[in-house]
Amino acid sequence: MKIFFTASQRGKNEYESYYVKIFSLLKEKGFTHVDSEIMTQSAAEFYKNIEKKGTKGNIELYEKNMNNIKMADINLFECSFNSLSIGFMVQKSLEINKPTIVLYINNQKPFFLEGIQDEKLITAMYGNSNMESVLSNVLEKATNLRDKRFNFFISPSLLEYLERASKKEGITKSTFIRNLLLSHKRRTKE
Repeated sequence: MKIFFTASQRGKNEYESYYVKIFSLLKEKGFTHVDSEIMTQSAAEFYKNIEKKGTKGNIELYEKNMNNIKMADINLFECSFNSLSIGFMVQKSLEINKPTIVLYINNQKPFFLEGIQDEKLITAMYGNSNMESVLSNVLEKATNLRDKRFNFFISPSLLEYLERASKKEGITKSTFIRNLLLSHKRRTKE
């Protein structure tokens, strides 16, 4: 199973040992990392490369991370260090309906992220002593939240309507139908 794990580059000074341990544990548990940049580049190197390329570098970084989020089966973000970029990626992951894990060190609770009401979001606090068990627990939950394929037949007129409506909304047909189901679920409080 493919996983995208990332965290704040700026947080490396304080949290790098945790990033390394999480990255390694994910590999040990049989996950395939879609990206290893958080492990292979120092923060200074990362920012130097981005600044050197200017706007082009920012565009490449954005596109790379959006592709990583889409490619992964599960997205995991270490959020102990506050980061707008990581928060944005969490939101993007949820928008495309991916199981999304937010981990944080004791006493570094991301209050704003915990306020998100989405069944695909899993937040968990961890420390050195319980990291492996917390990680196992959240990965099991996330695995169970992965989307299941569902095919069905509809009339040509409904398909035509679905194509127009989804195009007007700027979303896929699947997302349009998923949103209808989620809206109905919320209204009926199931």
